[in-house]
Amino acid sequence: MTPSAPRIGIDFDNTLIRYDRVFLEVGRECGLLPADFQGGKPEIRAHVRSLPGGADLWTALQGRVYGPGVERAEPAEGALAFLAACRRSGMPTAIISHKTEFAVADPGGVNLRAAARAWIDRHGLTDPLRGGVDPDAVFFEDTRAAKIGRIVTTGSTHFIDDLEEVFLEPLFPAGVDRCLLLHDAGTLPVGPYRAFRSWAEITNAFFAQT
Repeated sequence: MTPSAPRIGIDFDNTLIRYDRVFLEVGRECGLLPADFQGGKPEIRAHVRSLPGGADLWTALQGRVYGPGVERAEPAEGALAFLAACRRSGMPTAIISHKTEFAVADPGGVNLRAAARAWIDRHGLTDPLRGGVDPDAVFFEDTRAAKIGRIVTTGSTHFIDDLEEVFLEPLFPAGVDRCLLLHDAGTLPVGPYRAFRSWAEITNAFFAQT
């Protein structure tokens, strides 16, 4: 922990919320995956992108999952427990996500931000007795650079994300503790961050000594 009062910033997609099952279900429904296909988002992405026109198919699939499919998604295991621990310890938390208002492949479709906010409210992340995230501390940004800017303006001392690329950005603030969350990973990568396989590991790292 840093000497200053901790302020925790957390990514949304594939960090607080898990889409693996939704990608599998929607991919099968769209005929992009065989009925017996097994695997999480990385394996699904690789398979869909290997198909003819795969890049566009993957973009369209993401739009379906992050839009109407978000209703089927679930909180990442242990995420709500971590938020509860932050609330009990008086650590302010913010959700900071790179999420455009509409999917590139479906510009007139579901409002992705509205769908995400509805999911956040439905699962209690902004409930002061459950998740404890201030509703005014939920931010969706148009670009990765804007996301990083928001990490700075919120005064986050720690940031938790599932994308290594975010922490490798030259603009990422040097003084922020970088926590890379790779759910159920085998070998963890080494980089300018602390890497974790689960929210339980992160919770232990933050609170075991408190």
